[in-house]
Amino acid sequence: MKAVYLGEEGRPLVFQPRLKHWFDVNYATGNLPEEYRGKLLEEIYMDLEVAPREVWGSGRIGSEHGGYFSLKIVDGDEVEVWTRRVPGSARMKDDQIITEIKTPIGEVRQIQRVTEHGTSLINSEYFLKELKDLEVFEYILQNRSYVWDENRYQWGKRRYGSQITLRGNLERIPIMWLIVGIMGFQKTVTMLWRHPKEMEAFMNVLEKEHIKQIKTYRGKPVDELNFVDNMHQDLCPPHYFEKYAVPFLQRSTDMIHSQKMVATSHWDGFIKQLIPLVKDTGLDGLECVTPLPQGDFSISELKNGLEGVFIRDGIPAVMVCPWTNIKVLENFVNELIEAFYPRIILGFSDMLPANGEIERVKLVNDIVRELNSSRR
Repeated sequence: MKAVYLGEEGRPLVFQPRLKHWFDVNYATGNLPEEYRGKLLEEIYMDLEVAPREVWGSGRIGSEHGGYFSLKIVDGDEVEVWTRRVPGSARMKDDQIITEIKTPIGEVRQIQRVTEHGTSLINSEYFLKELKDLEVFEYILQNRSYVWDENRYQWGKRRYGSQITLRGNLERIPIMWLIVGIMGFQKTVTMLWRHPKEMEAFMNVLEKEHIKQIKTYRGKPVDELNFVDNMHQDLCPPHYFEKYAVPFLQRSTDMIHSQKMVATSHWDGFIKQLIPLVKDTGLDGLECVTPLPQGDFSISELKNGLEGVFIRDGIPAVMVCPWTNIKVLENFVNELIEAFYPRIILGFSDMLPANGEIERVKLVNDIVRELNSSRR
């Protein structure tokens, strides 16, 4: 993987598919293939002989990025975090996770719905609803610190240290943290229009959290720091991206690079309008980029727009579903590799879906093996 970061020719192509969602759903429904029943996710990776992923961190409920290594959050002594799970009812079918954070200056609340099979969460209520909530959340963040999880690192190093480099997670960039994480799209857009000064000041507060997180990773055995953005041009259109994302990323990637680490971001949505702006961000790589027919851009448009930025994944998830012709999958994989090698870590965008066929994962691995053998 370090060869991908550096763009070194002649090194083996790495295939690192995200299998966690596929595993979680099929485990919950009893639909894992017979050969994998009773096995752990890491054992399936071993059987497939592909690089493991989403295995180093703890797999907390509802987090798309729960299997990745991340920092521990330590809230201040005067901050109380209360979480409870409310069972579903006739009115609200699914269970809900209610999180209340109480401080000396006020409190905020979030409600998340547990989705089918209990593998993810969807916000039905966000922490930030009005202007006064910004002050409360600022208090929470000012009293928050981050801690390197040495025990988890050593646990993962023993199990995976010889197979993969360590990637650490960072919070979403401020504009996406608001839109996806703590305020929601509609409220964020409205508040930016009605209270631009207050919102921009609050984004500076959020940026200070990134600084704390990046500094906590300083000197640690981490090769890559990833913003878990879920970037999508309909949520963060070009004028938002240029105003709120580019300057922040330039400052943050400078810090990351000064620590001898690469900076990446999770871009799993429609991004055609944003591709020309990537070169201005300082990002070294993008993960989960999704070309046509699932996304909104071609392989060549992505290649020409990124100007040397590496990608992780790139195979649209629909191509591992039963309705896509196998030859279409084969041709696409070969075209993608031809376009991006050596600046690619191959995988499925965004992940192997629950109805994806594991035999297609094996097929892609065979293509990778054949390619690597021919280059020896």
